[in-house]
Amino acid sequence: MTSSPRQVELAFDPAAIDSKWQARWEKDGLHKVLDNDPRPKWYEMTMYPYPSGDLHIGHWYAMAPADAHARFRR
Repeated sequence: MTSSPRQVELAFDPAAIDSKWQARWEKDGLHKVLDNDPRPKWYEMTMYPYPSGDLHIGHWYAMAPADAHARFRR
């Protein structure tokens, strides 16, 4: 047994992962919006979470279906 504290390596390096996906999005143009998109316009309505300040599973439950559908339509 040693008296020095053990160093724990993190398995997740967000900087490396973010730079990879930022380059991919830039290459594929996924961040761009077409001003002259011929598809009909639509609006995705969602419930707003109650502004209590405490995050809970209900925030995900309210936003995730509309977010997934909007991304699918895009």
